[in-house]
Amino acid sequence: MRRDDGYVTLATLIMCGVLAAIVSTLVLSAQPTLVLTRLGVDDLVTENLLDSGATAASYLLFTEGKDHSLVDGRIISLATGTVTLHVVGEAGRLDLNASPPDLLKGLFREVDGQSLSPDAFAARVVDWRDEDDKRMPEGAERPDYQGASGLPANAKFQSVGELRYLRGLSDNDYMRLESFLTVYNRTGMLDPQAASRKALLAIPDMSEADASALAELRGDNESQERQALIQKYQSFLTEEKPTVYRVSLVARSKSGRTGTAEMIVGGSKDRPKGYVVYAWNLTGPVVH
Repeated sequence: MRRDDGYVTLATLIMCGVLAAIVSTLVLSAQPTLVLTRLGVDDLVTENLLDSGATAASYLLFTEGKDHSLVDGRIISLATGTVTLHVVGEAGRLDLNASPPDLLKGLFREVDGQSLSPDAFAARVVDWRDEDDKRMPEGAERPDYQGASGLPANAKFQSVGELRYLRGLSDNDYMRLESFLTVYNRTGMLDPQAASRKALLAIPDMSEADASALAELRGDNESQERQALIQKYQSFLTEEKPTVYRVSLVARSKSGRTGTAEMIVGGSKDRPKGYVVYAWNLTGPVVH
């Protein structure tokens, strides 16, 4: 097999997105003006750029097996515009289903949560995700949810958004927590390559100095200081290669229209393409 076969395939996948945009534009041009006004050709082109970028990122990460550091920051140039890819491992976030209570407590404390105590927050997350109706100290089970049907689920969180319904948690605290949480970090441990300094500070007994050092030494795998810090906090840190990534995409069409999207994608041996998209959201308006 020629070494450039993968890039030929990638180019083919991207061209499919470009052709889709062209075909869509031609179809729209044949419709009444009202349809054009409602949909907007530029918006359609931008959304197709985002779709093409998502396909390219997934292909590079899972079909080509490239390290995410080589995909992060890459700009994909197409006939209709460009897409910039930003990639980070999802293990940089605490997992609502897998992270231990001590990490959850630490995060709530670190974001300065006000509506619950750190112990109560962790206990109520665990009471939600476990399969029994036995209430933990400061926790909450179904009788505590005042007739809210099906809450807590006594099953895994399906999305971070479900945390909004956690008994006693305020909207403000949810907003403080949201960007540090996921349901796609299967190990529940933190990857020091991807975790923010604030996420690292959720680790029990993590000092400000150690968190700063881990953040500054990110990517320096040969550093003895970094390895010593990982060993020190080994109960909560992992160096396993990520299997799920959060990809942020920024598209800019030739007309100057921009749009942003976010995708969570993971490897899957059961899928023909070798990956599965767990979540896809347009995160910003398409603007001039």
